Amino acid sequence: MIENVFVVNKLSQMKAINSELKIKIINELILNPATGQQLSKIFGLSKQKMHYNLKTLLIANLIQIINIGNNKEVYYRAKAKNYILDFSLNKNIGEKSENNRTLINQILESNNIDLAGIAANLLENSLKMKAREKLMIITGEYNMPLVKKILVEASNRQIETTLLFRDKELLEAKHNSFSLATYSWDFEKFYKALKECNVYLYLNGESRFIPLDDPEKMKIQQKAFAKSMEIVKKYNIRVAMMEGLMHDELSEENILSEINFWKSLDVDYSKLAKETMDVSLKYLSTNTIRLSIVNGADFSFKIQKVICDYGSFTDLPRQSPLIFIPGGEALFIPEDNSINGIIVAKTAYIYGKTIKNPSLKIVNNEIVEYLAEKNEDLITKAISEGGPDGRKISLISLGTNYKMNETNIDPLYKSKSKDVFTIRWGENVSIGGSVKGAVEWQIQLENPKIEIMSSA
Repeated sequence: MIENVFVVNKLSQMKAINSELKIKIINELILNPATGQQLSKIFGLSKQKMHYNLKTLLIANLIQIINIGNNKEVYYRAKAKNYILDFSLNKNIGEKSENNRTLINQILESNNIDLAGIAANLLENSLKMKAREKLMIITGEYNMPLVKKILVEASNRQIETTLLFRDKELLEAKHNSFSLATYSWDFEKFYKALKECNVYLYLNGESRFIPLDDPEKMKIQQKAFAKSMEIVKKYNIRVAMMEGLMHDELSEENILSEINFWKSLDVDYSKLAKETMDVSLKYLSTNTIRLSIVNGADFSFKIQKVICDYGSFTDLPRQSPLIFIPGGEALFIPEDNSINGIIVAKTAYIYGKTIKNPSLKIVNNEIVEYLAEKNEDLITKAISEGGPDGRKISLISLGTNYKMNETNIDPLYKSKSKDVFTIRWGENVSIGGSVKGAVEWQIQLENPKIEIMSSA
């Protein structure tokens, strides 16, 4: 099977593609598998010379031999649809480059990722926008390829759009160099714009990677969030959020993750809503649920309320007042003091970083003990900066997005994958709860055993 991306990261591979001919051979094998004889005819070369070039590419692991039916001839095939050079002029390609984003976009196009179609589907079937309505978008650089398509599609639909750009440089300035007065003033500008829109679409992925450490600014931010929710409720504003996935670093992991992410956005929102509704009905009358895993995790909780992130704004019961893109989750607000036990997982996800093998003891919904194999200090930081409710579990969710691939996907979005349980910290006030944690983080559970202990 031909892969999406192959990273050329060895000197021997660099030497193996040191001619225009070899590059042309690889390009031909990206399009179709071929025998040495067929390639000799295509390029007008002797069999001996073609054999030499193919052998060089095979030794360097740049192409592969495949079987086609019962054919006894040897067929060659490219390793991937896209080849990426991992170093150039002694600079690792993982470093920032103005051309990286362009190359990633070309790779997305080669994988038939239709951003224009995704944008149109989002406006019409997720946000349910109509002509003459007003859309406000906050974004940084990461999601600009999609935002550009949204702007075009919105104009075609006579939807008025306001764009607030928040890149890394501006966010870092806000967090580190803005005075408290300027920081507050920036929110005042936001309130004014928010009041004038029908739909607020937050696509600022950069915020995931630029933590706010100033305690005074954190207080202002918490108050700003509360005021924003008041405005949203008063003016009946539809709110959708996508924290962003796009990276400029070129690596197989990042690119495969991004391809899978965009594929999960190309979803049938009606089907997604129905599947989410069915899951919510299954657990709606449940009183107590016990989740256990072979590795030692074992805890139970009671459901106070079930909310549905349908991935779109619907007229269905239990509609979440805000949706996350890509959507697809049944959100369980736990009863106070009902969660007790041990949570063990392979990863937690905090401040854009992965916590390896976390283990947490939960008593009455709060963390009382914890440890992790890697980045345990980030749990400490999240609890400390989370405020009075920093230890409290805010939500337990179950993913319903049938197009979200569990493998090669950003951990932040894995929670949307169908049948994946996620434990969350942060706030749940925006969906009718009472927990006001200031730091959002989460743990995904790997294939837990589900036991319904009692029903209402």
